[in-house]
Amino acid sequence: MPGAADFAEAMGIDRSKPLVVAGSTAPEEHRLLREAIPKGVQLLCAPRKPEWFDAAAAELKGCSRRSARTPGSTTGLFLLDTIGELRKAYSLADVVVIGRTFGALYGSDPMEPAALGKAIIAGPRMQDFKDSAEALQLANAMVRIDSSQLFSTIRRLVDDPTERTRLGLTAREVVIAHQGATERTAEALLSILSTAGSHHA
Repeated sequence: MPGAADFAEAMGIDRSKPLVVAGSTAPEEHRLLREAIPKGVQLLCAPRKPEWFDAAAAELKGCSRRSARTPGSTTGLFLLDTIGELRKAYSLADVVVIGRTFGALYGSDPMEPAALGKAIIAGPRMQDFKDSAEALQLANAMVRIDSSQLFSTIRRLVDDPTERTRLGLTAREVVIAHQGATERTAEALLSILSTAGSHHA
């Protein structure tokens, strides 16, 4: 993806080590994510709201903050505290964790990392994105777990590139199929409207 390599260099992400990207995270998830990351695996968190950035930095002690423009992290922890760069971060990920799915909120959109062909983990709370979550689950293209399984699931996927690839390719196929269905629906509606218009002419 354009700009992804520069983004990684600017953040100080080690491209030779696995990277988990947690997108659109909620405040209660940062400690959970930090504690669920196996040794030798990097974690980048991208909080959903700017007002959550400082609290996230406090939980991710020693993290490299994007806004600081000082690359490198001795802890392997990174905080995306800018707007508009989550897609770049997703493109670098080995595993994506969908934020706002392990706490009291109602999920985030899994389709962006799915479109990038990423292995996706989500928690139990996906009410705001129920249709997308169901489509991915039906295709066995996303791993749904509770918080107690997060460490073991990340470890398993990091250690299994074949399964990561399968999940990512299947997720991307779901997105393509979904886009095709949406286009067909739009074409059908336009046809109906066109026919209705000609009847009134």
